Amino acid sequence: MPAAPSPKLIALDLDGTLLDDSGRLTDRSVTAIEAAVDAGHLVVLATGRPPQMAVPVTEALVGTVRHIVGGNGSIISTFPESLADDPELLHLIGFDIDDAMTVVATLREHDAAYGFALATDAGFAHEPGFATLMPAAVHDEPVPDATAIGGTQAFKLLAFHATLSVHDLITTVPNLIGGRTSTELLVSHMGADAVEIGPADADKCTGLRWLCDHLGVAAADVIAVGDEWNDLTMLEWAGRSVAMGNAGDRVKAVAGEVIGSHAEEGVAIFLESLLDN
Repeated sequence: MPAAPSPKLIALDLDGTLLDDSGRLTDRSVTAIEAAVDAGHLVVLATGRPPQMAVPVTEALVGTVRHIVGGNGSIISTFPESLADDPELLHLIGFDIDDAMTVVATLREHDAAYGFALATDAGFAHEPGFATLMPAAVHDEPVPDATAIGGTQAFKLLAFHATLSVHDLITTVPNLIGGRTSTELLVSHMGADAVEIGPADADKCTGLRWLCDHLGVAAADVIAVGDEWNDLTMLEWAGRSVAMGNAGDRVKAVAGEVIGSHAEEGVAIFLESLLDN
């Protein structure tokens, strides 16, 4: 009888990875994650979503998953132990709300067709058009101006455009906002048709590495699974890196292996295989 695999921390991206092509968490995926946890592995959600947006689509994992690396690494929290609980913040990398306001004002002045979503210490708000760009449902109602949410620290600023693609924005936005803020900000692809603007030192690798240090887990014992550009740093850092079949060529080139697509329940099949070996 083969020896049981040594315990690993398994970091799973959500959109385009764990969630299927309709943005759902399938029963097979839930069962596979439960089996991995029962076998002694730690399963962590590593997502571009802030925890408040990650929990509603993964409620079936209550009592199984314990941690979320959210906001592309800028917000690390617990996963609620019951549906009545909120995620408990463990660590965050934010930037001054004035810098977020400066970015929004600069882009609006350049082109009124920009729209925004903003997460701060006061909450989360998104403008009309944002929900249609996300791969899964956004339950909060849109507001005319996301910056009206207020707060003192911004954790996640998303920008989108009525006609420009996300790859256009990756090129355009850095040139427009460069040098205008007190904090060095990085523009990255967050896995949907919007770009994320945040501190240059905040990404999934930074957040996942903090959590691993917090839990006493070595990089060699981490399995990271993802599909998008915002997964690249954690795939490069993890001891074992896995790209989805629906990932782009750049992500597949970084990963050590490629599995089935999110539409084919690739994560569930991978976890089942992991437990069988």
